[in-house]
Amino acid sequence: MKQRLGTRIVGVAFALILVAYLILPALAVIPMAFSSGQFLEFPPPGFSMRWIEAFFGDPLWTAALARSLVVAACTAVLAVPLGTLASYAIVRANSRTANAVDPVLMMPMMVPVVISGFALYLMALILRIHGGLPLVVLAHVGLAIPFVVTTVTASLRTFDFRLVQAARVHGASAVKAFLGVVVPVIFPGIGAATLLSIMVSLDEPVIAMFIAGDREPTLPVKMFASITYELNPVVPVAATVLTAATFLLLGLSLLLSSISKRRAAAS
Repeated sequence: MKQRLGTRIVGVAFALILVAYLILPALAVIPMAFSSGQFLEFPPPGFSMRWIEAFFGDPLWTAALARSLVVAACTAVLAVPLGTLASYAIVRANSRTANAVDPVLMMPMMVPVVISGFALYLMALILRIHGGLPLVVLAHVGLAIPFVVTTVTASLRTFDFRLVQAARVHGASAVKAFLGVVVPVIFPGIGAATLLSIMVSLDEPVIAMFIAGDREPTLPVKMFASITYELNPVVPVAATVLTAATFLLLGLSLLLSSISKRRAAAS
């Protein structure tokens, strides 16, 4: 018993240290967003709303935020249906096919983003395609699909496919059975995948920098340019906006994933 208790204490302590290492640097940015100082400094000399007002009052920063939101929304609209269909095909296929296809779909998670961004940039030059937000969306779709496949597949693994067979026996087509039986049951999982897709797109600066650059910067690209050239005190406000959005989306995603598992088990 004492050995088990000691192991648990060590495990919990290690988990807390790891969480602190990963999260505290991001949380340290938040007080700087409310700084009253003229420059980036921590801890802030005082608290003020001046830089928050400057962020939302600057059309360049708000335009960058709007671009990020549009790109993230379009990414989710394209990635979620594609990833969901891929997940359904993987779960329904035989093990050999699934084992062959799954690594291919997971490839964007294994290839460094800077390599993907540079490759897309070269392809755009070779094909003489004007880089812009539509190309950024397509690139982000490729990054988001593995997360969609992973999340939706987890929901489908516990789905009772006899429900689909029952629907087909009663005259439903394959499409109607999928939309009327499968989707409602795994909808929380699809919702979690949607939130993850948005989160992946919002936090991605490298590909957007290669493709769109300074012409149509997303919020992460605008932040990087500001830090590189001028150490703008507005940057912590932008970082706080992205951090808050990320934590909110992650929390909702975890909640929906939990609901999906319970609903699939109950069905």
